[in-house]
Amino acid sequence: MLIAEEKHPFVDCAIMTSNEKGQFVGILSYRGFENGILTGDSIAAVQQQYRIICELIDNEGGMLRRGTIMLGYHNDVLKGDVLLPDGEVVGCWEMEDDDDTSHFTPCGQSDPQCSAPSAWVLQDSIASWLVSQNREGELITSMGSPR
Repeated sequence: MLIAEEKHPFVDCAIMTSNEKGQFVGILSYRGFENGILTGDSIAAVQQQYRIICELIDNEGGMLRRGTIMLGYHNDVLKGDVLLPDGEVVGCWEMEDDDDTSHFTPCGQSDPQCSAPSAWVLQDSIASWLVSQNREGELITSMGSPR
C-alpha cells in the first residue's frame, strides 16, 4: 500500500510498507523506469535517503540506472564514484578524453574491471559485474517491485 510519494524532475520515490514488520521501502523511478529501492525503519529514513539521491543528481551530475548511481555523468565531469542507492560506494568510473570509452574500477582495485564504448553502456556493464560478484540480491531487489 502506497503511503507517501516523493517527486523530483527526474526521480520519483513511491514509499510503502514492507513485508518485514517495522520496515518501509521506497521504489525509485528515474524518468518513469524503476531503478532502485530504498529501505528504512521509518518513512522519514526512506525520505532522507531519497533526498540525498536527488542532491547527488542535482549537484554531482548523478545518473540513476540499473540500481547504480554514477556521479559525474550529467555535469560533464565524466568521471566519479559509482554508488548503490543506499550510498555504498562500489568503485569509480572515468571516460577517456579521446573516444568516449569509459572504464569502471572497483573499490580496492587499481585496474579497470569493465570498459564500454560509452558511459551509458558502462553503467549496464557495472550492474552485470555486480551480479557476477554475487551482489545480485541488491540489484535484483532494487530493480524488482515488492508490490
